[in-house]
Amino acid sequence: MNFMPPRSSRPVTLISRTRAAALAVALFAAGAVTAPAAAQFGGRAAFGEAFKPDILQRDINLMNSTLQLEEWQRPIVEALMQDYAASFNTGVEALKDKMKAASVEATKGNAASGDQILARVMEPMNAWSDEKRRMFDKFMGDLKNQLGPQQQERWPSFERALRRERMLPEGDLSGESVDLWAVMGRMQLSAAEEESTRAAVTEYEIALDTALSTRARRIKELEPELTDAMRAMNFDAGAVAQDKVMALRIAVRSANDAGIESITAALGGERGAQFRRTALESGYPDVFRIHPVMVMMQQARALSSLTPEQATAIDALMAEFAVACDAEDTKLYEAVRSEEPKAPRKRALQAAERRSGSAPGTPQAGNAADPVVRARVAREEMGKPFRERLLEILTPEQRMEMPGAVKIDPEADEKSRRLKAAEPADEEGAKRERRKEIRDARGGGGKPVDPKLDPGAKE
Repeated sequence: MNFMPPRSSRPVTLISRTRAAALAVALFAAGAVTAPAAAQFGGRAAFGEAFKPDILQRDINLMNSTLQLEEWQRPIVEALMQDYAASFNTGVEALKDKMKAASVEATKGNAASGDQILARVMEPMNAWSDEKRRMFDKFMGDLKNQLGPQQQERWPSFERALRRERMLPEGDLSGESVDLWAVMGRMQLSAAEEESTRAAVTEYEIALDTALSTRARRIKELEPELTDAMRAMNFDAGAVAQDKVMALRIAVRSANDAGIESITAALGGERGAQFRRTALESGYPDVFRIHPVMVMMQQARALSSLTPEQATAIDALMAEFAVACDAEDTKLYEAVRSEEPKAPRKRALQAAERRSGSAPGTPQAGNAADPVVRARVAREEMGKPFRERLLEILTPEQRMEMPGAVKIDPEADEKSRRLKAAEPADEEGAKRERRKEIRDARGGGGKPVDPKLDPGAKE
């Protein structure tokens, strides 16, 4: 099926002169711009990278931990960082001035098209990218010259850690940006556990670095393809380009998934299971989250009025529910992994349908067929029988002790409604009743009540 919009005999200028000028202003006002192709086809442009330093003050901690800097080296590294930051900031300000001047010059007269104006504005940025890279290479060279032999051996690991720090957060998929080093840090691994996982972590570190570097390089190479597709309003080509981008993102996610499994196996036992669960919760927070019914069970288990028999019954119910939750979480996890990568292509094709006038009139109907939506609904529905079984274990009095008791006990909810109906709703309600009494005493009718006679009569 062809999703290309119908072609007109009149050429379409995608970026108007006004829009191009506005885009130029945004560039040097905000320090970044979202590429039109990225907005249309769901990609992420790298224009903002020109305004981001390649090394930050916070990276000194990374240098200390990875390279194990000596005390005498740290002031030198601080000085190198300050020099780099000063040069970078000076370069960025000069870039903004050049882009502003290019924008003003390009918009003079009426000859230039919107695309030509944008191209002129981007010329200084292209030159700056090369200069920015030279500044970073100089910093890294100066830093490396300060290191001893053992620190030189740690240099490749430091470079991988630095790339990971910059590139890992740029993921779009669930599981693509999970930081397993942060997960291990929260678990506070013992020295023995760190030693047992060393080989698995090293192997994962190298695999992830390869995937991240490939992703960054190839996405940059694909940007012209995305831009050309957008300018031509060629949604088919845009979807194809996005498929290529998505394959790169899946490769990063796969490296993370493999790392989770290898480190889990290296830890083994309960600690391995704990690591796996924590890593999955971090990478897939919308999937691996505590079920509301499990929260309810935990609250019930904490009641001081429970009998030993009730406590045993709730413990058994919680264990059974945990198994059921794991099964539903796994189904949702698989659905998310399968369907998320398809989202950019779907958006591109939906945009083509809207443009051609063939978009369905009820987009909600598509949600019901979405495997992720179905898996989420099934997960929530699975908890209802367990909720009812929990309430059967508790006495009416214990149900009322639960947080949000009115919500969980239909009888209490009905009782609450009856009490509210028998009492004045609020102070304003009491005032309205008083005004009605005064009107009735005067013979009815809709005559307003004098506020002087009744201060509460004024609205």
